[in-house]
Amino acid sequence: MSAPTPLRVLVVDDSAADRLMAARTLRRAFQGVVILEVATAEEWERALDEGGFDLALLDYNLPWADGLELLRRIHLRLPGIPVIMLTGTTREETVLEAVPEGLEEYLPKTLDAYEQLPRTVRFALERGRQRRALLESRETLRLVIEGVKGHAIFFVDAERRISSWNAGAQAVTGYSEPEALGQPFRLLLAPEEEEHPRGELAEAAQKGHFTGERWCQRKDGSRFWADMTMSALHHEEGGLRGYALVVRDATERRRTEEFRERLLGVVGHDLRGPLQAILLQARVLHRTQQPEAVSRGATRITVAAERMERLIRDLLDLTRSRLGGGIPVQCQHFDLFALVREVSEEVELVHHGGGRVRVRMDGDGYGAWDPGRLTQVVQNLMGNALKYGTPGGPVEVWLRGTPDGVFLTVHNDGPPIPGDLLPHLFDPFRRGEGHRDRGLSQGLGLGLYIVHEIVRAHGGHIEVSSTEEEGTRFEVRLPRHAPPCASLAAAEGSP
Repeated sequence: MSAPTPLRVLVVDDSAADRLMAARTLRRAFQGVVILEVATAEEWERALDEGGFDLALLDYNLPWADGLELLRRIHLRLPGIPVIMLTGTTREETVLEAVPEGLEEYLPKTLDAYEQLPRTVRFALERGRQRRALLESRETLRLVIEGVKGHAIFFVDAERRISSWNAGAQAVTGYSEPEALGQPFRLLLAPEEEEHPRGELAEAAQKGHFTGERWCQRKDGSRFWADMTMSALHHEEGGLRGYALVVRDATERRRTEEFRERLLGVVGHDLRGPLQAILLQARVLHRTQQPEAVSRGATRITVAAERMERLIRDLLDLTRSRLGGGIPVQCQHFDLFALVREVSEEVELVHHGGGRVRVRMDGDGYGAWDPGRLTQVVQNLMGNALKYGTPGGPVEVWLRGTPDGVFLTVHNDGPPIPGDLLPHLFDPFRRGEGHRDRGLSQGLGLGLYIVHEIVRAHGGHIEVSSTEEEGTRFEVRLPRHAPPCASLAAAEGSP
């Protein structure tokens, strides 16, 4: 462990006796202290050029300058060095003029004052250390703020005028720092938004922060959609000091959201409407007395239209999940066991000759879920089990009700899911390559992804295992009440 660096003190005084008194006092109080004595203007200039001292002890009255001038030169050349001033004949009011210039302390040249000198030095060194640490932290914060290019980070005073400005603010708004400082905050807002910030700043002052979105305006007059966060800053005594603001250009995100809404509208309404008309007419043709060729054509139209409807539904679910924060669920109380029984009968009819679905139920199947969404889950898992399992083989479905939730297990024998596909089975647009030769891989590869998202939207979990010996097993775990249904469950109670 290296020895501590000795304290180095610069003593500037034209009186040899006073320098000797200060040096003796410091040497008794600080072991190994190095005293740098200065008595002339030439020695002062040399000491100032060389630096290397931790504290300066200055006489106020010197033949070539006064202590205030020396104090200013030290802080100009060596900022942060603590300075203590000694005075023999100067009035106290005169020395106090140096305090705003950064003077740490002053002492009269008396025996009692020299006895206090070590204590004064210790306090001055500690305050200097704290001041340097504060300056370093401020500089670090300034560098961090300046380094954030994608966000405008700035401060607004209590009168709502801009008081600081980072490089990111210039990049986002086009205003340079000289152009922005001192300007009212409304400079950045689109004309129709100028009245809103008053309430938002007031809310930030009351609650501590505010987050919202507004139309803002750049220097060139162009508009951008801003994601804005305001945080109130207060003095130690509690008074409002101003606000810290972080503004991000969210125009592209807003455009994406608008595009998403238009896409959902087009796909969900404009495409589904004509498709429903095609389905309706094809079913009418199929049910009426028509030549065999017409009937076959109607059947093909119906099958193709139903497949298109499933694709549209999957695309809508994918879009909502990826861009809308998850697949929405609308819950109500029902018996999941009864729903699974009905779905199993429908699936067997669709996959006629593809195997039998055997359903086993234990416990209670009541809960609050979205019946339409869980129908999608059950249809997909059973349908996949019939398609990809052993041809003609059974599909085992086991439902177990526990006090906390319901477990749904779907099992089939047959070729296992390839090992490289298994970890990505719930990713969108992933399909089983090995089943294409059997004509089973149809659609976009979104089925299991949507199943996963529906289960997740209900607060549940889904797992899959697949081996040659054990077959393929999907297990869904659902809580009795999905998170969005908690208030519904409490209000209505379980059947």
